[in-house]
Amino acid sequence: YIAQYPLSAAIEGRLFGCHWGTVTTPLATAATTALVAARPMAWIRVPDGTMIVPLTCNIVLETSLGSATEIDLRTAQNDIGNGTSSAASVGPQSMRTDAPIASLCTARQLATGDTTAETSPLSIYRKTFGPVSDTTTAGGLDRSVAVDRAMMGYPVLVGPATLEVFIAATTTQAIGFVIFTWVEFTERS
Repeated sequence: YIAQYPLSAAIEGRLFGCHWGTVTTPLATAATTALVAARPMAWIRVPDGTMIVPLTCNIVLETSLGSATEIDLRTAQNDIGNGTSSAASVGPQSMRTDAPIASLCTARQLATGDTTAETSPLSIYRKTFGPVSDTTTAGGLDRSVAVDRAMMGYPVLVGPATLEVFIAATTTQAIGFVIFTWVEFTERS
């Protein structure tokens, strides 16, 4: 059953996706020299009464400059709110095309003002890319990360909660795309 769980959820209409950055317009993260608390680049707000199981987080950086680019994927045991941000490029959207169930979650991007402070933040995946010797977007270095639920440690977020990713690049901002997929239930499901 565990192996078929994502497929069963997708058939029921409980598998959702969201992405930041579109086909021709990548997400331009803030130019920071370090990860900044309360300023995630992309996040899912899980409301009270809702539970999600994250399945994947894919991050593809077209450009990451400077001596290091850091990525921190983490959870918080509260809803960090919107802060000063904008809606995600696409989603949350059902992975079943007739969308029989609507997501109760909210997807936000690019916190340029502080969100609500996290309660019990937990890093579930972290990656640092070293110095860049090739900054071309066509070819060059592979700056992608594909994190599955096993690499995350099988988190279950019961709302209010937040799934968030922070990205920081020294010298110049990182530019790329972020994609989350998750299974969503009401707490009583």
